[in-house]
Amino acid sequence: MENRKEEFLKIVCESYLIVILAVLPLYYIPWNGYYKLGDTKYYLYRNVSLLCQGIALLAMCVFAVSSRWTGEHRIFARSLAEVVKKSVDKCRTHAVTTAVCLYGICALLSAICSPYGSIAWNGEREWYMGAVMICLMIGGFLLTAKYGGSCKTAIWLGEAAFVAVTLIGLLQKLGYDPLGLLKGYVVGDWEFTHMLTTLGNSNWLSGYYSVMFPFSMTLFHRAVEAGKKGPTLLAGTCNMLAMMLLLLQGSDSGVIVACTVMGVCFWLDRKQTGHWEVYFLFLAAVALGMCRWGKWMLYLGTFDILLQDGIAKKLAAWQGWIPVAAGCLLLWGACRRIPENKKKILQEGVLCCALAGIAVVLAWYLHRLLVIDFAEWGNRRGRLWQMAWMGFRKGNLHQKLLGAGPDCFASYLGELLPGGTVLFDKGYFEGSVFTNAHNEWLTTLVNMGLLGVAAYAAVFITALQTYRKNFLAVLLLLTYGIHSLISFQQVLNAPLFFLILGLCEAAARGEKTKTNQMDTDEELLEAI
Repeated sequence: MENRKEEFLKIVCESYLIVILAVLPLYYIPWNGYYKLGDTKYYLYRNVSLLCQGIALLAMCVFAVSSRWTGEHRIFARSLAEVVKKSVDKCRTHAVTTAVCLYGICALLSAICSPYGSIAWNGEREWYMGAVMICLMIGGFLLTAKYGGSCKTAIWLGEAAFVAVTLIGLLQKLGYDPLGLLKGYVVGDWEFTHMLTTLGNSNWLSGYYSVMFPFSMTLFHRAVEAGKKGPTLLAGTCNMLAMMLLLLQGSDSGVIVACTVMGVCFWLDRKQTGHWEVYFLFLAAVALGMCRWGKWMLYLGTFDILLQDGIAKKLAAWQGWIPVAAGCLLLWGACRRIPENKKKILQEGVLCCALAGIAVVLAWYLHRLLVIDFAEWGNRRGRLWQMAWMGFRKGNLHQKLLGAGPDCFASYLGELLPGGTVLFDKGYFEGSVFTNAHNEWLTTLVNMGLLGVAAYAAVFITALQTYRKNFLAVLLLLTYGIHSLISFQQVLNAPLFFLILGLCEAAARGEKTKTNQMDTDEELLEAI
């Protein structure tokens, strides 16, 4: 009976992962194009999540009722002290799961106590990041953590969808629209220059890549680790194209995702033989690809497709790509030729130079912030941050602890501040109401208060501690965490983040089971 339950729930879990990782990013209604794309993806995610998680929950209940009441199942016969002790032990053993559940509990408490009614539960129109969405994300994590340990098909289909999304975006940059998503728009329209592939605008694209680029680079890392040239070449090519799209899509946040992923990969593999050489070759290929792509776009006359207010044109036309490629090839040759005992000196030198470069860029950026109006920084992100902090400071004790309610940012600040969260009085965003601070932590502070921020931070802290030896987990947490400072939760990043975190939890539980089995086998051998 137990085996049947496990097999059935694994099938449900894998089906769920396939839809969310592989179907959701590519899903759109052909005759709608980009119109209400966020709504389209949310309804798919919500309906599939309710169906699969509902089936899983129902199956668990049915199997529990039909199981024979052995001593193991008679939980009501235990003393209260024993139940409490077991619960505490489980919380210690599964710290990440506990933190994720606490985040969900905070969302429920915040929604229950919110004065904004249905908005706190369903979320704002076109965003839908209310308590229902958060609970579905938590449910996805729990389902994947328990039954996602062997879902290899879903992983590879998710990677295939990631590559497809990347190719569609790159083709659009060359002036080809294979899916007809830009039908009805002309050069000069905001949608024509800002909407990409089947994901939406550049902020949504960067959010998706903050989860899936670490996922894809982990597959590349494992191919390198296994020493398989074919998979390494294939995975490297796919990630090279993905990195090029991040550099060409026009948002600074996409460039930050690309740089963070590469920086963390170099750091995590600093002690691995042969990995840095592959990464230098990878970066050389990206640089040469960017150089060629810029010339190709000039030849085709498609520079108008790039963003007018971003850095994409500068990167596409930059003359420094050839020197960058040459430098990477030089470092690749040096890593291959110098002895292993001296390679560490080279790696330390490269890391020191990289850290020094980051420090210089940060110092320059901070100096620039001091001499400009902070409210105008980041396409008026600075103003949104100021509004969020002001809203938190002016709130009462209830607001400070539990917030206004999930996704109630605009409703709360609309009552508190003159003009609400409207930032622009002309242009494409004239009169638009912003429903988040473009910073997940400030948004959570306003929506779910200090308790919500503490629970969300606990997810990252416990996960980094628990999965510190898991390449994917560390890369995902750092990339998504850094990107969260300048972006927001939406249907294409937050649910995928919790799902992949669930896969990391499933892997950790699998490793623990293997270790316990080995310990048991050793004890048996000793007894014999």
